[in-house]
Amino acid sequence: MKIAYITDSTVVLPDSIKHHPDIHIVPLYVVKGDTPYKDGIEVDAETVYEWIDAGERVSTSQPAIGDFVTIYEELKQTYDMGIAIHLSSDLSGTYSASVQGAEIAEFKLLAIDSRAGIYTMGLLLAELIERGDALEDVEAYMNERVKDVRIELTIQNLTQMQKGGRISKSKALIGNMLQLKPVLRFEDGLIVPYQTVRTYKKAQAHLFEVIRAAIESGECTDVSIFHGNVPELAESWKQQLGDDVPIRIDTLAPLLGAHTGSGSIGISYLKAK
Repeated sequence: MKIAYITDSTVVLPDSIKHHPDIHIVPLYVVKGDTPYKDGIEVDAETVYEWIDAGERVSTSQPAIGDFVTIYEELKQTYDMGIAIHLSSDLSGTYSASVQGAEIAEFKLLAIDSRAGIYTMGLLLAELIERGDALEDVEAYMNERVKDVRIELTIQNLTQMQKGGRISKSKALIGNMLQLKPVLRFEDGLIVPYQTVRTYKKAQAHLFEVIRAAIESGECTDVSIFHGNVPELAESWKQQLGDDVPIRIDTLAPLLGAHTGSGSIGISYLKAK
């Protein structure tokens, strides 16, 4: 059985599958003003952060159902079926659009809601590919495995979250004035604040200790340090953490960076089995 693997542009692929011929990435859209750009095709992360820093109005949009119909019409000419894994359905309608697109195209599809995104979604995809066509229990396995996703981050200021409608203007203003920095994490498919600290440096220190402890305990065996246009900070973390486990540095995908803004930094890993 020939299987296509479908994901979306919020993914960060592990090196082991980065050039896999059967992976197909459907782009979401970054919207500058009223103009949409295909993420990773018509615009890259660096450009999006330049727009944000310049005060441009930047938002995001999911792929249209028609985008998925088009790709599934193409894939069914070559593949017997597809396995899709997408950004959390609580954050985007991408998962739903993918399922509907496959139904319209009459393409057999097994869709997985990653309940997350970025590198953890890539690691889940790598596990799917490793399992190959052993499909009997793949959905049940993945529904359990997504519970092992670990993503935490902090942001430098609240302005971009306010622009994206995530918090009110008054909360952003007060938070910035008092230097209040939320520490956020994925919980049940949503990005939620679970701690608020004074100053960006204290938020950074908290996250650094989280990943250091996860590495030392053996819970984390492969980690991505992701950032919103602060590569030097991410590199300094990597150097301090040493080489006990593989550590990669990734620019936060434009779709998430459009909501968190420049200066965001976080950690992403899949709990060791």
